Amino acid sequence: MIFIPAMNYAATALLGLLFGSFAGLVAYRLPKGEAVMAGRSRCTQCGHALGAADLVPVLSWLRSRGRCRHCGGTVAWRYPLIEIATALLFVLALMAAGPGLKVIMLGLLAVGLVIITAIDLEYQIIPDQISLALAGLGLGYQALADTTFAGWLSAGAGAAAGISIAWLLRALFQRIKGREALGLGDVKFFAVAGLWTGVHGLADFMMFSGLAGILFAAGWQWRGGDAVFPFGPALAAGLYAVVLLKAGGAPQPLSLLMIR
Repeated sequence: MIFIPAMNYAATALLGLLFGSFAGLVAYRLPKGEAVMAGRSRCTQCGHALGAADLVPVLSWLRSRGRCRHCGGTVAWRYPLIEIATALLFVLALMAAGPGLKVIMLGLLAVGLVIITAIDLEYQIIPDQISLALAGLGLGYQALADTTFAGWLSAGAGAAAGISIAWLLRALFQRIKGREALGLGDVKFFAVAGLWTGVHGLADFMMFSGLAGILFAAGWQWRGGDAVFPFGPALAAGLYAVVLLKAGGAPQPLSLLMIR
């Protein structure tokens, strides 16, 4: 087990909070068609430009008690929640991969997955821009993790198998139930997941996503949500779990069964 100084964890968590603040911004602007990097952050209710004191992750929200200090309007609790969640995911990445370039790439994966989760929960879509960005990041991660031809072949086969399986599931459910089980964004995300996990990790991704989906569906219905719920958060959780296990060298039971 790699010893990691407490200072590394603190720095990683702080970096995660900052990236979490960025993730919240993207999750708000992207579905609205606004340029992500254009203009200063503003209050969503009064439009007042926010200063540095308003943008300190978590602390600004706590200090203002969840209200804009200019108009008194409510600042959604999802912003500090996104920041804290991203920080936790950064720390998990450090625990799994240890210091180095890998943990940076895993942290960026976490940012993308948090954005997907936040947007899918509110709009029931997985933006193509984020999926494409994660696909490119996945190619870079595979190049770093396994430079052999077999590694690249596994990643390519995983992407092809992922989108094929998702498309088949979508078609079968439509035929049997007469409605969609997976949106097109979910189908594309399967390809991204296969790229990250490789073909042998795809079964684990589907298992973890399925379990996360069951838990999420139960919570969704308990809170009075519609019969149809966004599956993106479960897919994001499943992918991150498999990638972290692989980065940490932990065994993946379903993958081992496939290899044997």
